[in-house]
Amino acid sequence: MSDDGITLPNLRLFAVLGQGGTATVYRAQQISTGRPVAVKVLNADFVRSEEDVGRFLHEAQACAQFRHRNIVRVYDVGEQGGLYYFVMELVEGYTFARYLQRKGQVSVSDVLVILEAVAGALEYAWNKFRVVHCDLKPDNLMVDADGTIKVMDLGVSRSLLTARAAAGAHEEIMGTPAYMSPDQIYDLPDLDCRADIYSLGATAYHLLTGSVLFPGRTDQQVVDAHIGPNFARDPRALAPTAPRALALMLNRMLAKDRTLRYPNWETLAVDIARLYAGETLLATPLQPGESSVAFMEEW
Repeated sequence: MSDDGITLPNLRLFAVLGQGGTATVYRAQQISTGRPVAVKVLNADFVRSEEDVGRFLHEAQACAQFRHRNIVRVYDVGEQGGLYYFVMELVEGYTFARYLQRKGQVSVSDVLVILEAVAGALEYAWNKFRVVHCDLKPDNLMVDADGTIKVMDLGVSRSLLTARAAAGAHEEIMGTPAYMSPDQIYDLPDLDCRADIYSLGATAYHLLTGSVLFPGRTDQQVVDAHIGPNFARDPRALAPTAPRALALMLNRMLAKDRTLRYPNWETLAVDIARLYAGETLLATPLQPGESSVAFMEEW
């Protein structure tokens, strides 16, 4: 039983690791195996309909099939006394949101490592399971004790977003405004991996520069900026050591029209490899207003 009285089968709950608007995460022990785990318990008023509960359980169970070193494992999913929860791999490390709070920015070399790891994880999830994350951001990226990058809540996010819609919180249903793709804002029925490519671009921009794309605005203004002709400064203005190729890659990842983005994770992976090798990228600059981040040819 946890300090707040929650009891779950085959689990011994200890300290709260984190708490947000949708769930509370506990450090715990799986009694049958003795292994340490993390347990995410959805807030009691979060899921409102049987359909959404069924979707959540189905998608979370699908996540348990993931086998990738850069994706946080889901071990079990369940319900007890009206509480819905899933049992996850316990990552002993920190999120990149917390790193930004302490350090302000992430080095160019580390941003490249993050891009490569996350793109590989999401390529696996999309190609093998057709899963789109829908809420990629620094809070959902962790680094563990040995330096491995871990993507959290992959595949679960989308089912949670559906539940938010059922709760009537329309302004929250599509993700986190700072990193949200235009595809999600337009509520396109056929979301695909290009939505996550945009969100990864927005996340990488924040990590690299220490600034979100559209700072100092309300959530609605940020949403409008993603789909309007607004664009953030070339990342080299805030991170002078960033190479031209990285600025160009972010310009293409953050295309407002998804047909102008990298078409898939494999193509992005090719350009990441070219960037490492110092070779010319496949991507070419977009016209002003076509991307949410500017690219200055003359720098």
